Amino acid sequence: MRIGLFSDTYVPQVNGVAVAVNHLAGELERMGHEVYVFCPRVHRRHRDRPNVIRFPAIPFIFQREHRVAFAIPTRAVRVLRRLEIVHSHTEFSLGALALWTSRVYRLPHVHTYHTHYVAYRHYLPPPFRPPKRITEALIASFCNRCDAVTVESRAIEEELLRYGVKVPIYRYPFGVDLRLFGRPKVHDLRRDIGLPEDAVVALYVGRLAREKNLLFLLEAFAEAAERRDDLYLVMVGGGPFTRELLRHRERLGLSRRVFLPGYVERERLVDYYRDADVFVFASKTETLGLVVIEAMAAGLPVVCLGEMGVTETVVDGVSGIFAPEDPPSFAVAILEVLEDRSLYERLREGALRRARELSTEAAAKKTLEVYEEVRAARASGSRDHR
Repeated sequence: MRIGLFSDTYVPQVNGVAVAVNHLAGELERMGHEVYVFCPRVHRRHRDRPNVIRFPAIPFIFQREHRVAFAIPTRAVRVLRRLEIVHSHTEFSLGALALWTSRVYRLPHVHTYHTHYVAYRHYLPPPFRPPKRITEALIASFCNRCDAVTVESRAIEEELLRYGVKVPIYRYPFGVDLRLFGRPKVHDLRRDIGLPEDAVVALYVGRLAREKNLLFLLEAFAEAAERRDDLYLVMVGGGPFTRELLRHRERLGLSRRVFLPGYVERERLVDYYRDADVFVFASKTETLGLVVIEAMAAGLPVVCLGEMGVTETVVDGVSGIFAPEDPPSFAVAILEVLEDRSLYERLREGALRRARELSTEAAAKKTLEVYEEVRAARASGSRDHR
């Protein structure tokens, strides 16, 4: 099958959507399919696989780490007319191209709703920020122009139904590439960061952004750090909230206990997961929480808020702990996991089992089933969402 994956973000960019699309493309190719990725150009030095087609792009004015494509390369035009299935992963410039391609060449179109946009409207200044109801209506309009939508959690499925999405919705997580966690370890988290060899490390991975609830996470860690002198927090990632986090770290007196090393390459990050003692996560806006699955794939117990897509990933008391959104209570949960060895080992084993259920290979197989269903529906003429 000739498959087109359309996304406004792709590696080497570091975020859940870019990683998920990259993993999906790789798995589908391993299964023998011809896969093309249509995405914006980030910089010319990055070496892509042959079937990645980059579009000229400019930074998005309100969030310059993202790109907006503005022209169609000649090679893309030749490939688009040969596709058999269109699969979009974002709703903006490349998402619009996916809609156009589907309509012009009468191709089935599957869309994956990765991002809970209602919670991200604060990135637009007030004159450009759409009201919540209009945002929901725009999302529903995009989805209803596709043949089917996939989501990664029940919470997001319910959101889309409430918005008015009428096309079939398939729910399954995209998961992680477990092969990465089976190779020999090369990097050392404590040595790289400059921590004591016996340091107990709480790890956060993700964008440093307001919607990740990171000020709360710092406050909860401060509570836990008062009770354990050997406890450190490492926050891997970057983003627009970095300066505010650094200021809050200073206000809490945590400059020697909290470290922000920025983005790290994939192989190093996998080793950081394997070196840490507990994974901490306080976001309430995740459609899934890919980094949570990555942590579990390393056998890392998770302490998080039981909100949105994370509830689809973590089984409370089995692979992680759902803690209250209260700094002292969240801190108690962290310390309980670290200090109760029986609980720690039970969560570790549960995390590994859960991660195996959420592999990229399983997600790719489910995605192919969705492709076949929408193609069959198109062929039979039983559905016409347009």
